[in-house]
Amino acid sequence: MTRISRAAWPLLAALALFGLRWVPDRWTPAAMARVRWAIGCDEVENLDRLLSHDDIEQAERGYYDNLLDTGVRSGLAPPIAKSVAELRQLVLRPGLSITRNDGTTWNTNALGMRDQDYSLSKPAGTFRVAMAGDSIGLGLGVGDGLGFEPRLEEWLTSESLRRGGPKVEILNLALPGRSPGQRWDHFQKVGWRLEPDLVLFEATDADIGWDARRLAELVPRGIAWDAPIYGEALRGAGLSPGASAEECRQALVPRRWKLLEAAYRTVAAECRARGVPCIYILIPRVGRFPGAAPLQRLVELARASGFSAVVNLSDAFDGRDPATLAVHPSDFHPNAEGHALLARRLAETLWPLRVLDPLRPSARPAEEVADREKTRKLGEL
Repeated sequence: MTRISRAAWPLLAALALFGLRWVPDRWTPAAMARVRWAIGCDEVENLDRLLSHDDIEQAERGYYDNLLDTGVRSGLAPPIAKSVAELRQLVLRPGLSITRNDGTTWNTNALGMRDQDYSLSKPAGTFRVAMAGDSIGLGLGVGDGLGFEPRLEEWLTSESLRRGGPKVEILNLALPGRSPGQRWDHFQKVGWRLEPDLVLFEATDADIGWDARRLAELVPRGIAWDAPIYGEALRGAGLSPGASAEECRQALVPRRWKLLEAAYRTVAAECRARGVPCIYILIPRVGRFPGAAPLQRLVELARASGFSAVVNLSDAFDGRDPATLAVHPSDFHPNAEGHALLARRLAETLWPLRVLDPLRPSARPAEEVADREKTRKLGEL
């Protein structure tokens, strides 16, 4: 019997894994398909997430907290994020310019946003919008310019200029994998100095329980246990630095809705105090269906928190095969088509709102009715 040398085993394993990419889908179970896709993907961090797919919280941490490399090639791609020892946990690195294996680009500006360059001071003749959001708002999984945010910015600018209104800037302050409180903490540190006329707060059903999970990671390290954004909801948990992870989890998970309410109310109250309208936007995750009751409760909480308007787009992907809208069937992030769909729905919904009146300076009442009808029939952005 022929013995295989120890040195040959790695080569044989590599060939076997390499061959998985060409095995027909009907021959492989779903789990194996996910592994095969991850091997062929140029994002190293996805493999960690997919291999821990059965543990949702572990997968979430593996995917987001290790989101430190776009994986063009080992050793060549700079990390897209860096850790910070405070509530946010991570921020995007500024000045990145990456071309991935598939030819798409992944860039950040000098302010550490996945966006084009903007001046700190708002230019004259500009209506500036600042958006707080998560990885979907960031456009994770698609190339530059293909997320819903840049598409919405382009459409609003075009429509505004056509009517004699100002140019529109949407500054993308989204961070991947951050809870509502963390997203707003980042906005507080960066967003207000950009002089926004309007704030968009992007959310998904993942907001439910997200603050509790993140705080359960941070409090044992002596971070965020006294974070003002969570107010009484966190203080009532009776936690202090030194509490174990399990103690934090047991104290915080039952308070998940209270923590979320504290974060939402802080966002709305701070915007109101500054005289800047804030629109809450609930968007779906591809293929994730939490049920009608949790979504309804989430929307009701947002309305009760005092946002200027609440836009519920949780049905944006209804009736569509998730496999056609996700970056991969095992993932919930929208692909380019999914983002285009979100952009169209957002344009239809936001355009008639009074907070966008500055973009329609020449519109008469009859024209506004026509505009609303037009947005219902909006084509590709």
